[in-house]
Amino acid sequence: MLEWLKENRGRRYDLIFLDPPTFSRSKRMEETLDIQRDHVALINDTAALLERGGTLVFSTNLRRFKLEREALVDFKIEDITHRTIPPDFERKSKIHQCFLLQRINA
Repeated sequence: MLEWLKENRGRRYDLIFLDPPTFSRSKRMEETLDIQRDHVALINDTAALLERGGTLVFSTNLRRFKLEREALVDFKIEDITHRTIPPDFERKSKIHQCFLLQRINA
C-alpha cells in the first residue's frame, strides 16, 4: 500500500476509501505499519492523491484508536462511525471507527 501511494503521486481521485490493517509486518515492507502510530502520515500521503474538493473515507478496526485531529488541522473531519455500524452491532459500537476527511482550502 505504501509503495503504491508513492508510485501513483501523479494520479488524482474524487473519492478514496482508506481501510488499512491495524498492524502489519509484511515481508515486502522494511518497517511495520501501526495504524495508531502511522495514521497521520498515511492520511496525508493518501490525501495527496485527492482532486480539489475530493473526499477521503478513513476507517479502522482498532478499538482504542484515537484520531490525532491536532495533527490534521488541514482537514475538515467528520466522524461518521455511527452511520457505518450495522444494526446487529449497535450494542458493540466500538467495532470500528470511520471518518470523512476533506482538505480545507484545497
